[in-house]
Amino acid sequence: MRPARHFVEWHGQTFLAEPLKTLSKFSSLPPLWAVSRGREFIGTLPVVREETTKEFEARCARWIEELLGRTSG
Repeated sequence: MRPARHFVEWHGQTFLAEPLKTLSKFSSLPPLWAVSRGREFIGTLPVVREETTKEFEARCARWIEELLGRTSG
């Protein structure tokens, strides 16, 4: 999957996942996705280069579910 912005829907809310910009020359961090909702930073997910867009969206939705829990209604 190419490193570009992706919108992920979860319980009627839209989350944005985009490549986290790091100074790779100065950082030993692995590539990460930055996930946000509106202007609120939620967290980071590791990049898995060989996954498809659908696999990424499912993994991101599971991660959001674990982080935020189920919403009522």
